[in-house]
Amino acid sequence: MEICLHNLWNEYELIDCGNGRKLERFGEITLIRPEITATGKPHLSDAQWKEMANAEFVETSKNSGQWDIFKQIPDTWTMSYHSPSGIQLTAELSLTTSKHIGIFPEQVINWQFIERESVSYGHECFLNLFGYTGLSTVFASNFFDKATHIDSIRKVVEWTRRNAENSGRNNIRLITEDAQKFVEREIKRGNKYDGIILDPPAIGSGAKNEKWIFDEMIENLLTNVNLIAKNKSFIIMNLYSHSVYGMEVRELLHKCFPHHNIEMCEEVKGVSQFGGKISHGVFVWMKKI
Repeated sequence: MEICLHNLWNEYELIDCGNGRKLERFGEITLIRPEITATGKPHLSDAQWKEMANAEFVETSKNSGQWDIFKQIPDTWTMSYHSPSGIQLTAELSLTTSKHIGIFPEQVINWQFIERESVSYGHECFLNLFGYTGLSTVFASNFFDKATHIDSIRKVVEWTRRNAENSGRNNIRLITEDAQKFVEREIKRGNKYDGIILDPPAIGSGAKNEKWIFDEMIENLLTNVNLIAKNKSFIIMNLYSHSVYGMEVRELLHKCFPHHNIEMCEEVKGVSQFGGKISHGVFVWMKKI
């Protein structure tokens, strides 16, 4: 599936991409960041990119780098999303010590799914695992009585708190915990959810340095997630790791969620203003009615 996210969210725009980088606008701030899937050639010149951009993240090693600032940029700034039905979401963004800035704009596809599908399910409990800065949690909280947000990094959980406050939401339970351990505890407690979203990384660590290795642990996690999904429920999953494309993902999903209808988009491609493309990974939407 190819999509121009600017058509869904006018404050975000993939302006250009290529040669392993992407030029993006987030509200009033334009950034250059590395992008491994930007394999084509950019439309604009390097000089044009730098003239448009406020800053560029330059990798100095595989897992680190630094921001080169071209124009004045605030410590934090916001961008807003307005859904077709009038739901408003306010996201706080900032330059971090990595290339990430607090938002994955392609998640707007999932927000539209939540808004569209929530009318068919119960509206009591929503769960976000590996929740990052919580924009999906905040958005979903408009359609559920309670939303639970799980991430192992306290800093991004506090970031979620600010996103919730800025968006006027106060029905979110914020928990700093390892996602796998939380799900195991919810099974023991007998708690179940009407809607669940999870975004498992390739490699990670929990709140107490628990190890997360996607290839080794994903089947057990998904099996347990199925146990905390209500009889009538939906589950959303994103897979950004480039190693997962060779896995038998579809077979694994059918094994772990035998009673859900599964819709899987094996690669969502974002299209730039000039027609260049980058990968947004694998999107999975599962429904049990």
